[in-house]
Amino acid sequence: MQSWLVISLLFISSFTFTTNDPVREVSDHSMAALATKEEKAVPAFVLREPLELKVILNTYENDDLVNTKEKTETIWAMEDFWARYDGWVVEDQRIGQITFKKELKIT
Repeated sequence: MQSWLVISLLFISSFTFTTNDPVREVSDHSMAALATKEEKAVPAFVLREPLELKVILNTYENDDLVNTKEKTETIWAMEDFWARYDGWVVEDQRIGQITFKKELKIT
């Protein structure tokens, strides 16, 4: 009998502690419109011409530098560029230049 009383009191109290605030309508959406306009105002950075990048390839053998090649790459698609240097590790990267390294394992 007491458990039913406790359950019924909890049930009734759950209704009394909930708020029945009506949903408020917002008439001024200026902040939402402003945020949307600002997001659209950010320009996209797209190159219409290929990227020219100086590529330096360092080859190491037992932690000793044995060979260095420098060349200028014309890059139309970065996916193709990264695929071309698969197996190489980026050693240094600066604006207009990237240096890769590869360790040769000689046994």
